[in-house]
Amino acid sequence: MIQFISIFALQHSQLEPYVKLSQIKRDHYYSNGQYGKHWSVRQIIDESAEENPDEDRVVYKVLAGAGRRKNETCTRAEFADWAVYEVFRNENSWQKIT
Repeated sequence: MIQFISIFALQHSQLEPYVKLSQIKRDHYYSNGQYGKHWSVRQIIDESAEENPDEDRVVYKVLAGAGRRKNETCTRAEFADWAVYEVFRNENSWQKIT
């Protein structure tokens, strides 16, 4: 049981979000860093870039994972809470930008 908890804690620490609000940009791709059916990639397709955080919104397209091909909108802060890292398309796979 202790080994399971240690592995879970390590996985969780590796998923700490590090995408800052200022790093979320139009035409860039982001992943939630999860595995299996929970994994997702989104592309920012439009943004409002407002001073007021409640009005600073992004429009994104889900490219992989649940909701694929759907467009959604949320605040930049909500997107930053979801995004774990930026990714790029490498032929048939998504790679983390380091």
